[in-house]
Amino acid sequence: MISLDCYRNKRVGVIGLGKTGQAVVAALREGGAHVSAHDDFLISGDQYNNLELFDFDWSTMDFLVISPGVNLLWPNKNLAVELAQKHFVPIINDIDLFQSQVLGKKICLTGTNGKSTTAALIDHIFKRGGKYSSIGGNFGNSVFSLEANSEFYVLELSSYQLESCNILGFDTAVLLNIRPDHLARHGGMAGYVAAKQKIFGNFGTESKAVIGIDDEHCLEIGRFLKTIKQPNIITVSGEMVPDLGVGWSEESLIDNRSGSFVTVCAAPPQLDGVHNRQNIAAAYAVCVANGLNGDDFCKGLCSFDGLEHRQEFVDDIYGIHYINDSKATNADAAEQALRRFNKIIWILGGRPKENGIFSLVKYFPRIKFALLIGEAAEEWSQFLEANGVGNEVSGTLDVAVSRANEISKKYQAEVVLLSPACASFDQFKDFEDRGNRFKKLVGDLRRKAVDFDCDK
Repeated sequence: MISLDCYRNKRVGVIGLGKTGQAVVAALREGGAHVSAHDDFLISGDQYNNLELFDFDWSTMDFLVISPGVNLLWPNKNLAVELAQKHFVPIINDIDLFQSQVLGKKICLTGTNGKSTTAALIDHIFKRGGKYSSIGGNFGNSVFSLEANSEFYVLELSSYQLESCNILGFDTAVLLNIRPDHLARHGGMAGYVAAKQKIFGNFGTESKAVIGIDDEHCLEIGRFLKTIKQPNIITVSGEMVPDLGVGWSEESLIDNRSGSFVTVCAAPPQLDGVHNRQNIAAAYAVCVANGLNGDDFCKGLCSFDGLEHRQEFVDDIYGIHYINDSKATNADAAEQALRRFNKIIWILGGRPKENGIFSLVKYFPRIKFALLIGEAAEEWSQFLEANGVGNEVSGTLDVAVSRANEISKKYQAEVVLLSPACASFDQFKDFEDRGNRFKKLVGDLRRKAVDFDCDK
């Protein structure tokens, strides 16, 4: 674990005690800081939650660390933020602490979709290429749970983290795409875009910027970076080959950074689809900009198994493929799976995002039947029915998986797809918890199928 010895005897407040907040508290205390911690949803006296908010001595506090879930601006400013500002206490987050005190090159990625896959791919290729790399942030481990003294830190950053990040100036910054998401948290699309583009803040002359150009928001940000003569910009695309960038021509990844097409490789089967082409292009741009050659990249790419909970094959039971796409927490992410598969029993629902599933109507002919869970179930059931998709409200995931098993043959389905297009927090701790539950339920179906075959 990374400790923060430089903050010995400092008085620090920490607000929000999920995975990130607990790791910050542990690192600060390990470094000798005096930490006051609070979370609205944990009881007083918890291992980390040692003070009620109004017991904080704000007049002696050196700074306040807020976790990603703490509202800095919208929809309502967190009370701790108001109190810190009232007492002129600086507000930072875990990425600020990490950026200011931990050596090693920071490769930071954001985007509405694809950032976890791209981060995992870069980390995998670095390790296969002999680089000492650690991965964390919004994806996987908290930054303060990572190994000290890594050569590279590959960090996925959410819009929540970027919103409260101040130091910035990452060695390599990647922005994949921007589509509507988390709009209530950021006060609308303008606030969401502003949070995402912060990843390019405080760039130095040696910093590298990698930006997707397959949507208008990112395209405009890329143009702006060029107008301010930001050095070391690499544009990437999953749909074409950019001028002096990295993209795709037919089935081949093309390096056009020098102005001449150089064929790199094709996409492996486990990373098919336009969305993954953009991920691969961005990963290639990062890897070659940080010392790997094309051969190292291709070897690492071909050995990458894909990301857990992202179109993850779970099992084949009596010819029906069960696919875990729990990480599809919005419609744009779910679109990638619906585009890929046919004859689908679709399990969807949870806590809905702002734009619902209106953008997915063109894929509805691929759906044989839909099973709905969570808070979105009743409203989305009516929407599906109005658009010709037979469905029923299952309510919970265990009921949905059981019903999918019962009806898949009746509807001549090929795939049972969990691709919720929703956040998971109404019924699960996070999307990983939801995906793991799905895999356990499918495993139970497998055991029942084996027992049935043995009894014949």
